[in-house]
Amino acid sequence: MLGLAGCGFRPLYGPIDTADGRDEDVRTELAAVRVGPTYDRTGQLLRRSLQRKLEDSLPGTPARYLLDVGVNLGAEVLGYRRDGTPTRVRYTLNGSWNLATLSTPPERIAASAIPYRALDSFNVPDLQFFSADSARDAALDRLMEQLSEEVSRQVAMALRRRRESRATG
Repeated sequence: MLGLAGCGFRPLYGPIDTADGRDEDVRTELAAVRVGPTYDRTGQLLRRSLQRKLEDSLPGTPARYLLDVGVNLGAEVLGYRRDGTPTRVRYTLNGSWNLATLSTPPERIAASAIPYRALDSFNVPDLQFFSADSARDAALDRLMEQLSEEVSRQVAMALRRRRESRATG
């Protein structure tokens, strides 16, 4: 770790030196992020996953930031049987986010520069409807987990940069 510090490497969740000389943790900043409302089942999955990563890290932390996440989910059939029924479906997920303070007026902290994109697919077994539903739900869970992991990482980096810029200036 010490050798990497010379080339500018800093652990994402490591302490941040503040202007008054005390160390702060990025986790306290992440716990102050509240996830805005999202809609439909995929939005619920994403929101809960983000809440677990952000708000639940230090319960009881007062809210200071609002995270809005937009999700666009598309489905594409990849395979067909001879009778025309689908055998494989691929989901394409595009997600973007915006982080702002809860002050009045809100101050924009950061936003996704380009939408995050993820792909996942599942098989549709012949006459196994419960199995097909389970495979679809598992694919959606994986996609929402991937998006929440990426969004939480980018939000952590944005909050760390903000804290470091305040500490130096």
